[in-house]
Amino acid sequence: MLFSNRANIDLADYDKLQKAMTFLQNTDLNKTPLGRSNQEGSKFYCQTLEYETEDIEKLDFEVHENRLDLHYIVEGEERIDVSPDTQFVKLSDYNSDRDLQYVQVPKYFNQVLLHQGDFVLIGMHEPHRTNGFIGKPGHVRKIVLKLGR
Repeated sequence: MLFSNRANIDLADYDKLQKAMTFLQNTDLNKTPLGRSNQEGSKFYCQTLEYETEDIEKLDFEVHENRLDLHYIVEGEERIDVSPDTQFVKLSDYNSDRDLQYVQVPKYFNQVLLHQGDFVLIGMHEPHRTNGFIGKPGHVRKIVLKLGR
């Protein structure tokens, strides 16, 4: 997992992230259409989301097998729970169309509090749950860049 802020990252240090960071820096993120866009097959696409955050304790953890998730907060704030423990217990079958599988709450996980301009990079097989409120529910506009192998 990588937690940083767009303003503090040096692209040369993160070859795997160069395309994603270039996209974030060169795109008007307030104007990306909701849903998927800028798709290059399964290797790279942008998913723009807008929603009200909620009680994260009521949400399931998920994992991905084929793509990294880079969650970038355009507007609002959000709590994301992430565990580096890849020895998870499955709750559902793997959905290859969505690259998604739900898993049990890990024994240990980190709470990441994201505010406007912050991002977190979640690795493949890292259990995580998103959309949590910080203090009280609020509106979020978020970009999730899906970075395939």
